[in-house]
Amino acid sequence: MATENQFEWLETKTEFREIRASKHGEELRWLINRETILNRATGETVTRAALRHPGICVMVPFLDDGQIVLMRQYRYAANEALWELPAGTLAGREENARMIAVETPEACAARELLEETGYEAAQLEKACECYAMPGSSDEIMHIFFAHGLTKREQSLDIGEVIYEVRGFSGEELTAMIAAGKIRDAKTLVGLFMALSRRPEGVQIAVD
Repeated sequence: MATENQFEWLETKTEFREIRASKHGEELRWLINRETILNRATGETVTRAALRHPGICVMVPFLDDGQIVLMRQYRYAANEALWELPAGTLAGREENARMIAVETPEACAARELLEETGYEAAQLEKACECYAMPGSSDEIMHIFFAHGLTKREQSLDIGEVIYEVRGFSGEELTAMIAAGKIRDAKTLVGLFMALSRRPEGVQIAVD
């Protein structure tokens, strides 16, 4: 079993900084490091690339009728539009080759929900948190349920392309997941957390 003192970082070199233009000004989003690590228990040294990230918030917005709001958003890397839950990166700063969040997950969740969907939430409930890709990144996903929605105005950031924002029933979402129509990982995590709380749970037929 690994102990907290078993590993020693011998060298860390930041190879890339993702800096994006936004309506709030230029924002440092994450770092890509090359890190050399000593396993004191075995004497083995390994070198790995690591994406250092301040974390993201993922919101599951519930309408008054119980429907869950999704967005159809274009993603440049995938080169397609995906059905997703609203989400956003916590504001952060660089410190000792790591990204440190400078706002709370709750503040990020409230801001990103309003900007991306135009909905303001009266209540944010933390559902869970989990690592997005622990094999290569320290990015943590904070999953929130958003209740008491009031429709305001959408305010997209530079480069964001959202074609549609609409509510779906639990039955529709379950069918979309089974058919492979929802393929964004953070959205699947948030929806599984939400749908598992329903009396009927998550029942997905697999052919």
